[in-house]
Amino acid sequence: WNISRQIWYGHRVPVWYKSDEVYVGVEEPDGKGWQQDKDTLDTWFSSGLWTFSTLGWPQGSEDLETYHPTDVLETGYDILFFWVARMILMTTYALGEIPFEHVYLHGLIRDEKGRKMSKSLGNVIDPLDMIKKYGADATRLSLVIGSTPGNDMKFSKEKVAGFKNFTNKLWNIARFVFVSVGNVESVGNVKGETLADRWVLGRFSEVVEKVTRHLEKFEYSLAGEALRDFTWGEFADWYIEIAKVKSQKSKVATDKILLYILERLLILWHPFMPFVSEEIYKRFDRGMLIVAPWPDVGTAFMPSDEDKRTFEDLRGVIISIRNIRARYKIDPKKKLDATIVSGGYLEDQSEIIQALAKVENLTFDDKAKKPEGSASAVVGQIQIYVPLVGIVDLEQEKAKLEKELASTEQYAASLEKKLADKAFLKKAPKEVVRQEKEKLQNAKVHITLLETEINSLS
Repeated sequence: WNISRQIWYGHRVPVWYKSDEVYVGVEEPDGKGWQQDKDTLDTWFSSGLWTFSTLGWPQGSEDLETYHPTDVLETGYDILFFWVARMILMTTYALGEIPFEHVYLHGLIRDEKGRKMSKSLGNVIDPLDMIKKYGADATRLSLVIGSTPGNDMKFSKEKVAGFKNFTNKLWNIARFVFVSVGNVESVGNVKGETLADRWVLGRFSEVVEKVTRHLEKFEYSLAGEALRDFTWGEFADWYIEIAKVKSQKSKVATDKILLYILERLLILWHPFMPFVSEEIYKRFDRGMLIVAPWPDVGTAFMPSDEDKRTFEDLRGVIISIRNIRARYKIDPKKKLDATIVSGGYLEDQSEIIQALAKVENLTFDDKAKKPEGSASAVVGQIQIYVPLVGIVDLEQEKAKLEKELASTEQYAASLEKKLADKAFLKKAPKEVVRQEKEKLQNAKVHITLLETEINSLS
């Protein structure tokens, strides 16, 4: 092993020769005429000394006192014995202390089919090529999000390209905020004045707490996923869209919240996306992001249970109207009318519903009945009606749905016949039977949805 893994420049074998004498020891022997063996120890021996030999050992230094032992060692599980065990043994032998408190083992990077990358297979993806094409942040994210400690992960160009889209999204979020607020400043404290304000600040508090907890447990992928879902799915898709339609009266408070959250989001994202986050952070003129204090928002912004329910109902109404538009393939630019039966609940959010659901005439009427030729939806205790006459060819749409219903019913009947066959149940593997039962269940759910749509058009 020493010969096969020998390196040119490393720790020379501690053996000296003088005529027929041989001296073995750590220090060079006294006297003249001694020649040290020219061979070096194997690479793992040198690596085993790494935690302390790089800090000035054996003479001792301030670095050695300050940085040894360290907190975390991160490496692949495949060299747990070759390297990690040697570092522990060498350090406890030479210094009498452990080299690190925690060992984080990552898996191997494999191709999209789960194969080990090799030149013979031609499936090697060079990270430098990915960085050049998609950026360092996108490449970095693709290796963190979706991975779990100790498990191998699949890596592909498509995955990196997807995270480039997210990198662009963060940049565009920041650009909108800076253009919207005009005067970019660091905001120390904020107060939620509207329902959306209280909701987004509460969600941000929860995300900070969750991300911090995941990072402390080395759950990097879960931390990244929580950040991504909030940044794109809640901050960008909901709060920023609502901010665009807020009245001038509440704009000052909204601008402060946008800046407050964005500044702290950049700090949270920095370990994952160091380059784009640092570049955006320059606008706050607060020095280097890498030394910015970690956000600590506590529970000051936690909204009431009532606010949470109200905002979820508001989102539910908007999503339901959007789903109706998508279901009947209505032109996105086409403004719809809608009637909401809710006892006046959410009426104060009319402006937001109209803007985000693209509704021209929105009516709140507790006595309203379902108009003929309209689609309907239910959100909790809220009933929503959207007239489709003159917008959708109802008879053609109904005929299409009835055809799909007949086909689905025929498919479900064939599955029921197969599952009633005792010979099939006896011969088929349990997993196959389970899959067929799942298909039948999904078909029945689809039949119910189709029947509901047909009835809504009748």
